[in-house]
Amino acid sequence: MAAGPWTFYLKAKGHIGDGTINLLTDTFRMALYTSASNVESVATLSTFGAVTGEVIEANGYMSSGKVLPARTWATGASAGEMRFDSSALVWSAAGGNIANVKYAVIWKEGVSALARKLLFYSKLSTGQFNVTTGNSLTITPSSNGYFELN
Repeated sequence: MAAGPWTFYLKAKGHIGDGTINLLTDTFRMALYTSASNVESVATLSTFGAVTGEVIEANGYMSSGKVLPARTWATGASAGEMRFDSSALVWSAAGGNIANVKYAVIWKEGVSALARKLLFYSKLSTGQFNVTTGNSLTITPSSNGYFELN
């Protein structure tokens, strides 16, 4: 299935600009959400705790998602390009389905709830779906990463 583009939360742009989100040094996580979520409220959401409708913790999905593996903020295809990227993230369903997946959200880890800033989201499918037991959901960034600055 083809996922939609990664869409920035409006406040994330300001957080990157003022250093609250540091693309080079911060740790980022990806979490999964259902169609009942408010994920697409990009104008008003700022923190991880404000997003509703996370996929239920069970069968291979842990609350708050997973750390982005091999995350980079580095030169892209040319010297004038910077790219935010990571390796693919995989969830494997075991003992039952990972149910009602529709969105993926990337957010900055933080010690306090207010420090857990949202970065962006992708609509993985037009309708929610299940990752059935014995199968995996792999989310791979595009060849250009999650986003580029040129």
